[in-house]
Amino acid sequence: MVQCTLIWAGIGAMMAVSGALLGWVVFPRAVHEKVIEATELRQGTDQYKRWEALPQPLDFKVYIFNVTNPYEVMQGRRPKVVEVGPYVYFQYRQKDNVRFSRDRSKVHFSQQQMYVFDAESSYPLTENDELTVLNMHMNSILQIIDNQAKETITNFRSDVNNTLEKIPVVRVIKRIIERTTPIQSILQIAEDETYDSLRLINVELNRIFGRPDTMFLRTTPKQFLFDGVPFCVNVIGIAKAICKEIEKRNTKTIRTMPDGSLRFSFFSHKNMTDDGMFTINTGIKDPSRTQMIELWNGRTTLDVWNNRSSGLSSSCNKIHGTDGSGYPPFRTGVERMTIFSTDICRTVDIKLTGSSSYEGIPALRYEIDNNFLHEIGPEYGNDCYCVNKIPKSIVKSNGCLYKGALDLSNCFDAPVVLTLPHMLGVAEEYTALIDGMDPEPERHQIFVDVEPYTGTPLNGGKRVQFNMFLRRIDAIKLTDRLQPTLFPVIWIDEGIALNEDMVKLIDDSLMKVLSLLDVVQWVLIGVGLLLAVLMPTVYFVKRCRGEGSRTVSPAVTATTSAASLSTVAGVTGDRSK
Repeated sequence: MVQCTLIWAGIGAMMAVSGALLGWVVFPRAVHEKVIEATELRQGTDQYKRWEALPQPLDFKVYIFNVTNPYEVMQGRRPKVVEVGPYVYFQYRQKDNVRFSRDRSKVHFSQQQMYVFDAESSYPLTENDELTVLNMHMNSILQIIDNQAKETITNFRSDVNNTLEKIPVVRVIKRIIERTTPIQSILQIAEDETYDSLRLINVELNRIFGRPDTMFLRTTPKQFLFDGVPFCVNVIGIAKAICKEIEKRNTKTIRTMPDGSLRFSFFSHKNMTDDGMFTINTGIKDPSRTQMIELWNGRTTLDVWNNRSSGLSSSCNKIHGTDGSGYPPFRTGVERMTIFSTDICRTVDIKLTGSSSYEGIPALRYEIDNNFLHEIGPEYGNDCYCVNKIPKSIVKSNGCLYKGALDLSNCFDAPVVLTLPHMLGVAEEYTALIDGMDPEPERHQIFVDVEPYTGTPLNGGKRVQFNMFLRRIDAIKLTDRLQPTLFPVIWIDEGIALNEDMVKLIDDSLMKVLSLLDVVQWVLIGVGLLLAVLMPTVYFVKRCRGEGSRTVSPAVTATTSAASLSTVAGVTGDRSK
């Protein structure tokens, strides 16, 4: 019995030690290896198939700021806007032109994007709702001309001259009558001062933009976002030359139609197109760099932001991080991550703010770092973001925008300003000039919930707002009474929330396995400790009882012997008598 008890105690101790070794050494290593195997990009694996074509579309929600008092704004009154949305689109992503490096450590690809309107999720809103929004393309063109008037008008003049000179009949007629016709006067204007140059543009506005009576546009989401707002339709003369200059700028939001007219749309350049050639790390050699961008369009830096005076690339132009669709595995303890966004031409830091969960799956919550928009300028060592392309607007004395705003002029080739939705965290110099902003951190902050083992984004939203300065422009009568304002146009919420199938996949392949291993570990430790403690206890209790029994028996025997001796003595005495 004693031997059995001690044997069970030994078995228990071995079980506890085995549970500890399995739980803290063997299982973690096995899980680590399986996670690496499951997250690295190898052709033919399930992970590769999910990476090549996202298993579910991203949510792309657009909120448009409808202007409720356009004519009052033209008279210098305070603008009032109302958010209308969301207009919801499915955003599909498909990798194309995929090729691996020889050692399989890197993969090169482009990524096609396609947007499909989700009528059900958008209901009761439709793509054909009529809205009044800032006329972005007209406002942008006027501001560019205002800032570069002499150069722009000189180019117009040159184009007109060249066009006329190429037509023999026109050339002869031009030379005969140029001294007595408006042609000479029109061309001469191009050599005058900026004010006179802008007067020329003022005359041509009606031809170019279809007789606008305000700086606002009555349009629909379908037209404004994707199909395009037409302008430069059937133009001639100087108006045609101006339109040619606009076309030459090759702005990504403006495209040329077969009939020669132009169309502005906010996202048509993103639909059915790619956003450049990426080279990312597959994680085969270094799991900590899985899906990290190595090159974009063959480069590690951009030419968008200001460089150092020495000519070397600044930190603002550096490309690093992932594209946000995935992260390296093993995020526990990682305080910061980076995302490179082609939409805003820069890398963004996100920082760990705590734990979270999504559909029962534990996650780490990352949110945008404040220096993304709040800490920009020489005092923060990143004045390379101060491109100073909007000099006549509301800016600080050093050319930087106030807190919460970023000048995207070089990225968009248009005077577009980035903020968080509803100008969350933006300086009062901007928010005090407009009615209708209602910032809510929970609704308007950029965030992502990441599964810490695999680096899989479970839930998140890239939320940004696009704005433009609306202001008076010299010699443009339409703008005479405008008050300078940072005017909101749209904000987008580009996010992901894993569907039921993906949640089940993660739950079955990871969470349930981790739970099972956890149960095995603690059952072994618990049962082992129980046996290791209980069996010796049983042994000592029984031993103590046994020793107690042996202690009582001699006393009883002695008493019995004494009684027997007395009895014998009594009997002997009786006999002697």
